Amino acid sequence: MARFEIIPPVKGSVLSIQTKRLILSVYKPSAAQPVTDYIVRNRKFHKPFQQRHGERYYTVSEQRSYLKSDLSMFNRNTQVAFWITLPEEPERIIGRLSFYSLIGGAMNSCFVGYHLDELCQGQGYMSEALLAGCDFMFKFYRLHRIEADILPTNERSLACAGRCGFVKMGYNEKFMEIDGEYRDHVMMVRLNPEVEM
Repeated sequence: MARFEIIPPVKGSVLSIQTKRLILSVYKPSAAQPVTDYIVRNRKFHKPFQQRHGERYYTVSEQRSYLKSDLSMFNRNTQVAFWITLPEEPERIIGRLSFYSLIGGAMNSCFVGYHLDELCQGQGYMSEALLAGCDFMFKFYRLHRIEADILPTNERSLACAGRCGFVKMGYNEKFMEIDGEYRDHVMMVRLNPEVEM
């Protein structure tokens, strides 16, 4: 199998691709319950790496609203937010891989962010998902550049990006608010070798 193949959309999704061990899907709002289960299950684990959220964020109704927004941006070609599952456990989400702020024209680029279930760390799942996701974005959106901005202390994420062909380009000072404080991030970039001007 290549890094991914497009498969019929799994239950609750509008797009699904399959890798060797994973399924990546763009969900409809009807998938709010499994998304919420994942968010709640990993609340403590993800806290040091994300923005602060109020209690409402951890409810099905709020995640349904987020999924509506995700789907709207997908339909406008400004974001592709994949939720990650295992084929043998299609109702249990184990991660998210989001390509966002898609810009066309002379920039022809986007950002990528990702997170994984605490119990799925160290098994190569995110590297597999990120490689497939980048290939998908390069092939179908013809992007020139994908940027990942990662906390300097997040060694796992930096290593994952490096394994997937991202190269350190520098630092973005106070780039994003993380757990209540604007933090510096390492700028990692992957270029599409097949796009020529």
